[in-house]
Amino acid sequence: MRVLKPEVAQDRKAKILNWVIYNYVSTGRPVSSELIAEEGKFNVSSATIRNILKELESDGYLYQPHTSGGRIPSDKGYRAYVDNILHLQRLAVSEKDRLEHEYERREEQLDGFLKHTSRMLADMSKWAGFVMSADMDLDSVKRLDLLSMGPKSVLSVIFAHSGIIKHAAFTLEHSADKGAVKTLSRLLNKRLKDLPIADLPQIIFKEFLVKEKDKGLEELLKKLVEYFRGLSKSDDALYLEGLSRIYSNLEDGNVEDLRNIARLLEEKDRFSGLLRERLRDCAIKSKALAAPGKRHLVDVTIGSENSIKEFKNFSLVSSSYCMNDKAVGLVGILGYKRMEYPRMISLVDTVSSMMEDMLGEWDKIDFEE
Repeated sequence: MRVLKPEVAQDRKAKILNWVIYNYVSTGRPVSSELIAEEGKFNVSSATIRNILKELESDGYLYQPHTSGGRIPSDKGYRAYVDNILHLQRLAVSEKDRLEHEYERREEQLDGFLKHTSRMLADMSKWAGFVMSADMDLDSVKRLDLLSMGPKSVLSVIFAHSGIIKHAAFTLEHSADKGAVKTLSRLLNKRLKDLPIADLPQIIFKEFLVKEKDKGLEELLKKLVEYFRGLSKSDDALYLEGLSRIYSNLEDGNVEDLRNIARLLEEKDRFSGLLRERLRDCAIKSKALAAPGKRHLVDVTIGSENSIKEFKNFSLVSSSYCMNDKAVGLVGILGYKRMEYPRMISLVDTVSSMMEDMLGEWDKIDFEE
């Protein structure tokens, strides 16, 4: 009897595992040894295929939901499959062209581009798409504008390095001279540029408010301090689109999954917390492992690998996006474990790269003084 070299036998086992998972992802049906023998083109006997499937099941990569039925991947099986494809995939040229076109259309609409990106990920993946910017207290100031809208009305617009734009209108009891507001805006910009947003309230209070004699400007500075204190605690940095796609793809009428997704909506803080941990992990991994010239890595967690137990039947594919070598946000896809991983990974990787390019171009803009 011919004995295969260990590396040859292992390679054949890996190829059969990948074929089983790809077939299951494509069809949603358990895969039998007969199907592999008929369609797999592995040039091995049915008995050999059955033995390999038993080994893969014994090793924890596959399991049989029903004794007499075919096999489906376990979380460990999906993990082996994802690890095998992570470095091989590229997004189809037509899809990349579509993404680039969408970003060109939105290039001047930075105020809404995070929400737009999450919707675009959902549309193209057919699952739920999400974008989460870094907490505002970890973000930094690119530009702060104070615009006089009248004697007692001032508009504040802050541009963060992550691409977020926040604006607020302040109504004053005392008049503030238009020229004085413009001068204050210039002085604040000079002092606050590139500083963490969390530091703004204290700096404005100590270095500007306590020294201000003009009643109108004093009132404006007080409102700015209060506003930035609240802004750093804001929890609206998560944009999640396309959850209805998960509802419409419930597997085998799994009502429990529906309940779990409903809980996600009710307990958004838990999901946000998971993504914040993921953003920190992505930033660390990217610095340690990313290839030269590449600022981010795509990360995949499958089923039980997620820290939220309700996600046992779901996978998360995500990547940080960076600006000036700093991770400023996270993009990703949430869907069932039976997702098309090669395409999802490439989609997230491409979107992350485009966001980095877009933010990089925006960072070069010279705002009018």
